Amino acid sequence: MIKKFNLSFLFSCIAAILFTPAFAQTSVKEDVPDGWHLMNKQTSGYYGISLDKAYDFLKGKKSQQVIVAVIDSGVDTTHEDLKSILWTNPGEIPGNGIDDDKNGYVDDIHGWNFIGGRDGKNVKEDSYEAARVYHQYKSQFENLTDTASLSKDDKDKY
Repeated sequence: MIKKFNLSFLFSCIAAILFTPAFAQTSVKEDVPDGWHLMNKQTSGYYGISLDKAYDFLKGKKSQQVIVAVIDSGVDTTHEDLKSILWTNPGEIPGNGIDDDKNGYVDDIHGWNFIGGRDGKNVKEDSYEAARVYHQYKSQFENLTDTASLSKDDKDKY
């Protein structure tokens, strides 16, 4: 469909595109202090994590061990800063190819890589969860024309 435009409207649009950069932020680099990300907005003017406040809060408190789960695309378990502090599954014998702790995962020494292959090793490529779910149910619902016949459970999946 072809629409007729008012010429003044068209020129206004072109002017807006051409002259908007004149009002944009400048690219003048501001001197930002080293370690700004550790600072506190109230004391330094920089949005950081307020590390000094955290240390002050922890002064005099007894430390305790914390186990942190990493939910990400993977962890380098051989990294020099991590290998000595990684949680180790006490019920698993490394490298024997057996699910010693009977939790369904073979040799899950430092947890499990759920995006990995069946052996827990990284896959070459992965996809978004939505794509995996779509393909999981595609054959079940691809020829469906009426959702009224679906059970509540199947409607949730659909």
